[in-house]
Formats: sequence, C-alpha cells, structure tokens
Amino acid sequence: MHPIIKNGDVSIRYLKDGDGKYLLKWLTDPAVLTYYEGKDRPYTYEKVLEDFFLDDDETRCLVLFKNTPIGYIQFYLMIEVDGITLPTSTYGMDQFIGETSYWNQGIGKILVQSVVYYIETTLKGSMIVMDPQKWNERAIRCYEHVGFTKVGVLPNHEYHEGKWNDCFLMVNEFATYRIQPLSCMHQKQVTKFFTESWGSSEMVISTGTYKLHELEGFVACSSTGKIIGAVTFKRHDRVIEIISLDSVLENQGIGSRLIMMVELIAVEYQYPLIRVITTNDNMRALNFYQRKGYRIKEVIQGAVDRARQAKPEIPLIGEHDIPIHDELVLYKKLSSY
Repeated sequence: MHPIIKNGDVSIRYLKDGDGKYLLKWLTDPAVLTYYEGKDRPYTYEKVLEDFFLDDDETRCLVLFKNTPIGYIQFYLMIEVDGITLPTSTYGMDQFIGETSYWNQGIGKILVQSVVYYIETTLKGSMIVMDPQKWNERAIRCYEHVGFTKVGVLPNHEYHEGKWNDCFLMVNEFATYRIQPLSCMHQKQVTKFFTESWGSSEMVISTGTYKLHELEGFVACSSTGKIIGAVTFKRHDRVIEIISLDSVLENQGIGSRLIMMVELIAVEYQYPLIRVITTNDNMRALNFYQRKGYRIKEVIQGAVDRARQAKPEIPLIGEHDIPIHDELVLYKKLSSY
C-alpha cells in the first residue's frame, strides 16, 4: 500500500487488515499506555478491532520509519469540543509512537509536522486542535515546536488512570490573521474600529451602557497588525454576555474564531451560559448564532427604541429595510455544565 504522506524516512499509510497485531503490541505496553489510554486500560484484540477498524469518519493510519511500523495516527473533522463550536473545516489529531526505542529521536515532531502540512494543503483545513493533558510535557513541547499554541484550558476533560484531568486546548491555524486578547496596546486602534462599526465605542442595549474598548475581548489582527475583527464580552454571575462582534472581512472565519475564544473562556472558568443580544433586523447575526447552538429565549419589544433615546445615532432602519425596534436575546448552554 502506497503512503499518503512521506517525509524522509517517515511515512504514513492507511490502516489495513493485519495491522491489529501492531496496535495490540503497543497498547499493552505500560510505557505507551502512560501517555495514551492509561496503564489501567490495556487493550485486548477485540477492543483493538472495535476502536480502530470499525467504519467511521476518522482517517486511521499506521506510521512507519524506513518502512518499519512504529506508531499510529488518526485525524478527523471536528464540530465542537466541550460545547465550544469550532470554525468550519477544523481537524483534530491523535497519535503515538508505539515502538519506544524510537522515542526521543525527533520522529514525533516530523510526524505531526507532516500531517499538519497534509491537512492544510490537501484537505484544505482551516485549523487543527489538540488537547493534551496538562501534565504531558513531552507532547506539549512537540506540538509547540511545530506551531501549536495554547489558547486555553478544558477542565476535567479527559479521564486517565482513575481521575479526570485538565487539558490544554492547543491550535495550529492556517488563517493569515491572528487572534489576540484585547489589551491596552490596542486601545487607539480598537476605538477607531468600534467607531467605524457602531458610530462610537459606546454600546447601549437593554442590559446596560458599555464602553467597548474597556471590556474584555479578543481582536483579529491581519499580518500587518491591522484590526479586522473584534469581540467584547462581560462576565455576569454565571453568565458571559457577548456585547459586540464585528468583522470587516466576510467568509474568512473571523467571527467564528472570535466566538470560539469567548466560549473557551466560558468553559475554562465554568460559566454555564453565554448570552448575546441582537436586533430584530439582523438576520445574518441570527443565522450565525443559531448555527452555533444559540437559542432565542426572549424578545424585548421596544428595547432599541429606548436605547435610541440615550444614543440617537442608532439607525431607524436596518438590514433589508426593516425598522429596528426590538432586541432578540439568545442563550447557549455549554454542554460541560
């Protein structure tokens, strides 16, 4: 069988009949299980067949070094993790080197690097996520060496050797923009961005009046450092409220990437609900949030009319020539809580 990926002495081919013997050998080795399923969960041949040879949506592969089988890797499309909606075309990966004599030779780095390149160039993925347990420093160093960055923590995410463990959420993204926490270094530029988007950097909605540049948030910065998207939010008691979300470029995944970061904050700090308010004319926002699991909970009639008294520049007519009068309140419950 021809490899689907080859990088020097490392090659990757699809799993085939007969490969179960390699997996059984590796997944009964306590050294390997320490970093994979746990020493208390050794595999049987039946479990190997059940976990690795049933048809599903994962691409399962054997890893070879100079044509000798030494490990396993799988990759797959992901929609969400712990209730956090991921951008379209996000992939996940899991892998291990099963032959321990090949550890600490840089092969893992070559393996991960090769599959990252394959997902970006052949599968046209937008991002790859991995979730190593926080104690697994070997894996974390390997992922960081090939371009993954920690973006947050998933509490009690993975069960390993008798207890639930926190995991880092690490991403390797292929967009030309980068997501950064909103900070004082962005103040001047982000104030201009909000003014261009909303008429000023002040937002008036039914839950209060907010100075957007003073809130927590994230910005999307282009390769030249220009802000091309921003999200702001406010922490309330057990609820995170998204106050604003804007992007100057459509169909680039910027809004999805920014919302992902807010949802990650909610999961990491154990806020069970996220709330967002939009207006009755904003069908694009309504479609966007509902696709990501937000549900309409309330319509506040006349809320925009009342906000307009405090901020007269709020327009009377919105998208599709719809008069703007009311607020729609949407909530999302994170699945972890």
